[in-house]
Amino acid sequence: MNGLSSFDSGWPIFLTTLTRIIQETGPNIPVRQGLEKTLDILVGSLGYRRVHIELFDLPRKNTKISLDRGREAAISHLFGPGPLATSQVMATRRTLVIEDVGDHPDFIGRPPEELETLSFLCVPINAPKPAPAGQVAAAAAADAAQAPEAPAGQPGAADAAVADEPAAKEPHGVLGTLSVDIPKAPPVFLEAHCDFLSVVATLVGSLSMRLRDELTRPRRRLIQTQTDPLPEPPLGGQAPVAVSKSMRLVLRQVAQAAASNTPVLFRGEEGTGKEFLAELLHAQSPRRARPFLRLSCGTDPQEVVEEALFGVQKGEASESTRSRRGVFELAQGGGVFLDDIEELSPASQKAVLRVIHEGTVLRKGGIAPVHVDARIVAATSASLGERMAKGEFLEDLYYGLSVLPIYVPALRDRAGDILPLAEHFLDQYSKKLGKALRRISTPAIDLLNQYHWPGNARELASCMERAAMLCDEGVVRTYHLPPTLQTAESSNTGPSLSFGEAVAKFEQELLIEALKKARGNMFQAARDLRESYRVVNYKVKKYGIDPKRFTMGRRG
Repeated sequence: MNGLSSFDSGWPIFLTTLTRIIQETGPNIPVRQGLEKTLDILVGSLGYRRVHIELFDLPRKNTKISLDRGREAAISHLFGPGPLATSQVMATRRTLVIEDVGDHPDFIGRPPEELETLSFLCVPINAPKPAPAGQVAAAAAADAAQAPEAPAGQPGAADAAVADEPAAKEPHGVLGTLSVDIPKAPPVFLEAHCDFLSVVATLVGSLSMRLRDELTRPRRRLIQTQTDPLPEPPLGGQAPVAVSKSMRLVLRQVAQAAASNTPVLFRGEEGTGKEFLAELLHAQSPRRARPFLRLSCGTDPQEVVEEALFGVQKGEASESTRSRRGVFELAQGGGVFLDDIEELSPASQKAVLRVIHEGTVLRKGGIAPVHVDARIVAATSASLGERMAKGEFLEDLYYGLSVLPIYVPALRDRAGDILPLAEHFLDQYSKKLGKALRRISTPAIDLLNQYHWPGNARELASCMERAAMLCDEGVVRTYHLPPTLQTAESSNTGPSLSFGEAVAKFEQELLIEALKKARGNMFQAARDLRESYRVVNYKVKKYGIDPKRFTMGRRG
């Protein structure tokens, strides 16, 4: 209560709000539901404009979990906490108060109304203190006593966990940040709210440990129940090519996401390799032995897509003479890859959300829901945030898919991967065509590195396939590459005129066109060129142009 004593008139509502939060985050309530309810209570009870929670390195390194709530639900996600403010709080482990957001660079681009009326508060979410060693040992012994006895000759659950996976280190320090956009108020009011938010952040820190345990539980279950070695990933001999730091981070995130059953959303431009990464994720997951089916949501009419997704039940309602299973039923125990998921109709989006939350689908024309067990891996090249703001994409589906979002950078942003990918594709197509293509010439390498690759890796693959087809000398040279990659130097199409000569040529063409249009009338030509008669007359004499040639009715 001491932390709230600086704001005597406000502590009752603080106490009431804290009581509601504790009731909504009990041990029997799912952690994510508790965190989202906490944000709703803070916005509804204390009048905050927006509330944000950011958790880092949970459940694995280099991952981030973000939750937000605001009065404008459709756009609250567009105005997240700035990186400078949160980095300062993470580094200093101290509360940050920005009384006037208009003076801070993190808030550039916010609406003028917010810059004039809002303040910003950010408090660290600290990891709870670890339990004493004696209590930890007693808890471990109790867990081991409750574990089922393993068959003879096989390690027990506790032994498997110790042998196959090192003990997870308890996090220490700052787990993340809790921040709010709050209407401007005197400093004493803002300090009181900071004290209250620090108490809430302590509760969120404890919930974060439960969230970590929930997200890593599938991995622990796998270690306890699986003793036989898994087969090699069925990648058809294709290994991922990644030299750049950004792409190696993507591969690390894919490996981390593969261990769980949580939906994954790949974001990135067309042709960046999202489908290949989805296949890689499935090949590294415990579901690798089961089917992994793909469906593009934007290539066929929505009615066809819905039938392919959820199936058809024969009968009068569906006007079908036989029942058909959808991809979710066909991929039972495996996974489903939904490309261009932003193209789904609102009805299909709600049905996919039902798969995520309830694990059931309803066939077209059917009455009883069908239980399915298929992991959803989605991909999009669109901005789902903008589509949510327009009401074209369900917010709940976005958050359901974005538990583990993975951004795939464009090829132009990872130049270090261009040459290794080109050599990989060249080797692949040379074997397919039965050619011995040994290398890429240095000038051709320069062209590859200079190009901006709007089609990303898909365009590079097409480029190397063309080169492999045209090349008959064992070395890929510049003239084997498509015209779009050529420069003036490589194609010998550089300008033959100097700059002054090119300008003079252009002036002559303009003057002749104007005189033709004016039928040789110098005054009219000057008006059309929006230039003075004196300048036009000077240029005509300079270039030796005879205006009388353009007079109508002149005989030569």
